[in-house]
Amino acid sequence: MLWRAYALLSHGGDRFGLGSVGPGSWRMPAIPITFRKSSDVLKVLEEADTAIWSASALSACAESGLLIRLRHPATVGDLASALSLAPALVQTLLDALAAFGFVTWHDGRVQASPVLMPFTSSEGAETFKAALRAPLLQTEDFRHRLKAGNLSLDGWSHTDDAIIEAQGTLTRHWTTRALPKLKFLPGLVPKLEAPGAALLDVGAGAAGLSIALCRHFPHLSAVALEPAPHPAELGERHVRQAGLASRIAIHRERVEEIQEDRAFDLAFLPQMFLPDAVIEEALRRIFRALKPGGWLLVAALSHEAPGTASAVNRLKNLLWGGNTRDVARIKPLLESAGFDPVIRAPGRQSLRMICARRPNLRDLP
Repeated sequence: MLWRAYALLSHGGDRFGLGSVGPGSWRMPAIPITFRKSSDVLKVLEEADTAIWSASALSACAESGLLIRLRHPATVGDLASALSLAPALVQTLLDALAAFGFVTWHDGRVQASPVLMPFTSSEGAETFKAALRAPLLQTEDFRHRLKAGNLSLDGWSHTDDAIIEAQGTLTRHWTTRALPKLKFLPGLVPKLEAPGAALLDVGAGAAGLSIALCRHFPHLSAVALEPAPHPAELGERHVRQAGLASRIAIHRERVEEIQEDRAFDLAFLPQMFLPDAVIEEALRRIFRALKPGGWLLVAALSHEAPGTASAVNRLKNLLWGGNTRDVARIKPLLESAGFDPVIRAPGRQSLRMICARRPNLRDLP
């Protein structure tokens, strides 16, 4: 999911869209749609209805335990009996999975297809469930707060354990999948494997990223910043449960207030959670906190083109951090803080990753 960084560094960021362009040039102009009829609006609403119920059906497959049961062939009757569900409901949930190509049938028995099989393990099913629970719970919270008139754009303010836990599970999954790609960032993996290696995890929440990285790199320690009391408590609990309390410290501190100097080899910043008022200072503090040659990974929601996905990502940005910064706006801020190079990961995922390096002392003019 990350990038072939050596090639990127060799050829420069401009080749990948980070050249001397202004923020506006990243977004194609939207073409007004004037030819739709009222029936077309109803069609959009019907598609939204299908999407909502599809997400709920897939979530039910994980929540009910059906997903794990599909690791081995079984009949509908066997599944219904094991899960204490009506056979008709089990069949309908299987039909929903089949519509996505997630199950196969043979001699009256159903089993997960090869693409779904990794998600039938205990850990895989938790990831599958979290990927659906997180947006379902957050959208429900969004609608309730909007209706109650207490919706604010002050940043991430969730206190619901289920939402925080779901986000933490997704973070662990993302980190685990990204680990093999870290080797493409020049000099990073040897630093993380060496005694004294250190990570700065900004906005740690349930500490999923710190836990995943510290499990993978035995010499790595982490400072996980989480200023919100409730997520910090959950993070501390997860760290204890993982047996990593001696290596991961949860600091209830804001990133724009950190005082460390040349302390970390790697930092992770989900910048969409930071308001515009503090982002520049946050980047300056992180730059100072990194060792020369250290890397900063910056997560950004992609909304550089017209369309539904881009509009939805802008809405997420507003609800999570009160801003709509995109990749193009982040690049000059990173450069102003001193990072060089600043590279955007190629790809079309909704979550984009930017890597930025604090130059080695020998690289400076």
